[in-house]
Amino acid sequence: MRIAIATPLYPPDTAPAALYAKELAERLSNSHTVSLVVYGHLPEPIEGVHIVSIKKRLPLPLRLLAYTSSLLTETRRTDVLYVINGASVELPLLLVSRLSRTPFIFIAADADAFARADNSRALRFLQRKAMRRSSAFIETLPMPRPEILPLEARPVEALATYERSWQEHLALLTTTYGK
Repeated sequence: MRIAIATPLYPPDTAPAALYAKELAERLSNSHTVSLVVYGHLPEPIEGVHIVSIKKRLPLPLRLLAYTSSLLTETRRTDVLYVINGASVELPLLLVSRLSRTPFIFIAADADAFARADNSRALRFLQRKAMRRSSAFIETLPMPRPEILPLEARPVEALATYERSWQEHLALLTTTYGK
């Protein structure tokens, strides 16, 4: 299956949504063809994953136009699009979803974006429109990676639980799309 992931945050950003996007792409790339459309400068590479990066320092209209164009190009080559919430992705998504007709799954990985949308009528409109247009809305995320500290025993049980949570999450994403 060919999968594109649209995300507003990606490492070297350190937000939880950025780490989730990278881990999702790494795990999906083991059995699928994956591309990422991200905002950022010098995104962390993933072997076997095509990454399209849009510079955050561009003026807002140019940045949104570049992201929309890149997202449209990538979705024409994919079976499904996974979208991580954020206004800078939701606006291009609404335009691209009309043009490409690629089904997309909306993933609520950025709690801060939801908080900002609650405080802004325009952002709330974009977010709700994207959620309604999506094939599915996923709120359940895998647990955060357990911290491995020096001079302490390896958290074997916590790592096993973490791995199970990712397997369940990937199964949910795969069965939600139906391929």
